[in-house]
Parts: sequence; C-alpha cells; structure tokens
Amino acid sequence: MALVEAEEAVTPAEVYQALNYRSRLHFSRPLILHFDDPSVNTPVWFNFTFDVEVIVVGLDGLVSKTYPVPRSREEAALFVQFFSDYAYAVLVPYGFCKEWKVEAGSTVVRRTRMSAPSRKTA
Repeated sequence: MALVEAEEAVTPAEVYQALNYRSRLHFSRPLILHFDDPSVNTPVWFNFTFDVEVIVVGLDGLVSKTYPVPRSREEAALFVQFFSDYAYAVLVPYGFCKEWKVEAGSTVVRRTRMSAPSRKTA
C-alpha cells in the first residue's frame, strides 16, 4: 500500500475543466475527478498541454482501466470523454501507472481524507 497525496475536483465545473489551462509545472499531484452520481454520464474536457494518464476506478475501488491521453494539438478537434458507472477517475502524469505499478483489474484505490473539511460555525 502506498499513500499518494492528490487534489480533488468535486463540482461539475471543476470536473469538466480537469487540468485544462494548467501547465505541466502546475500539475504536481494526481487530480481525482469525483463523480457524484455514477449512473449519469459525466463529461470531462481533455484539452491538456502535456501528456497524462487516466486511471478509471469502479464503484468497488478496483481500477477498471488505464489509458494515456496525449497533449492536445491546435489542429485537433475538441475531445470530451464521458464517464458513467465509475466512482471517479484520477488524472496522473504520463508514466505514473508504470512507476506505481497500477494495473486494471488488480490495483485497488482507496480515497482517504487526512484532514476534515472546515465548517462555518457562525
């Protein structure tokens, strides 16, 4: 088991934007795309300026699949991926899956929150 600190996209707008408008220098941690309702198609716009890998995690926490997403090219069409039937997807730098030995069907991902969210009390 390994603990990896990650960032989380929760709102529909954050999930849709994902890593768009970021540079590779501003992508230092994996980004978890949280899907509130796995029965609904959740769109994610892939328009990255650097190569990433996607780790798709099923409702049981098991990695369903991994695949690379190459950086966008100016002449390329808009690429929107729709996710349904998954708990979340994790965007990681290219090469992460090999380095961390993440494999579909055998790797389990668990999300743990190390700090409680702050609550407004007044």
